[in-house]
Amino acid sequence: MHGRSSRRALTVVAFTLLTAVFAFPAAAQEEPPPDDGIYDMIFPIVGEVYYTDTFGAPRSGGRTHAGTDLMADKMTPVVAVADGYIGGTYGEGGVGGWFHGEGQCCAMTIEHDDGWSSWYIHLNNDTPGTDDGLGWGFADGIEPGVRVTAGQLVGWVGDSGNAEWTAPHLHFELHDPEGAIVNPYPHLVEAAVLTEPGGEPYDPGMFIDDDGSVHEANIDELARRGITRGCNPPDNDRYCPQNTLTRGQTSAFLRRFLALPATEVDYFTDDSDSIFEDDINALAEAGIAFGCTESEFCPDAGLRRDEMVEFLRRTFSYEVPEGTDTFVDDDESPFHDAIEAIAAVGVTLGCNPPDNDQFCPDRILLRAEMASFIIRAITIAEAAE
Repeated sequence: MHGRSSRRALTVVAFTLLTAVFAFPAAAQEEPPPDDGIYDMIFPIVGEVYYTDTFGAPRSGGRTHAGTDLMADKMTPVVAVADGYIGGTYGEGGVGGWFHGEGQCCAMTIEHDDGWSSWYIHLNNDTPGTDDGLGWGFADGIEPGVRVTAGQLVGWVGDSGNAEWTAPHLHFELHDPEGAIVNPYPHLVEAAVLTEPGGEPYDPGMFIDDDGSVHEANIDELARRGITRGCNPPDNDRYCPQNTLTRGQTSAFLRRFLALPATEVDYFTDDSDSIFEDDINALAEAGIAFGCTESEFCPDAGLRRDEMVEFLRRTFSYEVPEGTDTFVDDDESPFHDAIEAIAAVGVTLGCNPPDNDQFCPDRILLRAEMASFIIRAITIAEAAE
């Protein structure tokens, strides 16, 4: 079994599927997942896929949706999510066996070695390029009792069964060792992704818009620590790395990191309409937040690089070294001492590599840059403990 790696949903869109899958008990019952809360598995589709959490959604006949519909083009490869054997039953009284109807295609189950099982429904039943119902959507050698390994090709996405009237997709289910139906969505989000059947998993990161950024690893770490939630709620699959960072956003990031409690004190006069007001006040209560004037915080204003380091100096209680002047362009900055403090501990190297004799104190920070500032500061602090 391949190890689990963090995974984002490549693109999540809402679909309303008006048809049902197969006959199931009236309500899907979710059981707690094992260990750390996420079942260790491979993502079942290799290729572009769209899905959202519709577990428990109403279906015809008083039933509820018992899985996750993974929307993908026909003939997109489908792989085993875990080591196990082809077999099992589904439907009322076990009707259907491992395929959809006697001699018809195409649905199957995999009985995992650890007692869990996964169900694959609506595999392809058409000749490629047609909708003739004459195809066979199982890979060569896939039949009841055959052993498969995690990541092995088992079939292809299709529209068999009662999915003939919907877009092609794989209805995927996850069952625990007691046979209870588990909501697969959170486990799919965290499943290891393959670039090809039988290949090695890769980690595409937490967000879909930061690939190739020099700050990507720090952005992902910021998300894993719960400091950022993304920039496009409710999906939050984007980080917006090239957007400017605001003073209000900074307050939210730092408050989440410090887990600061709320306060009833209102420290500034201009943040009552800001979604970050509670974060700003909590940070001010802790002696970290500072205004853009004596009475205003300017929550929507872009955060300058020198302001960022002042926030970090206060957050991590850096001492200001004596007799240092690391950069040639920060003498007029009101936060010169903070710049020297964070340079001394290695949080910043400068803004003009390879020389790095400038700090660019007046430049507005990008969200990507902020991730590196905060994660470097956290990493250095943890190493010193």
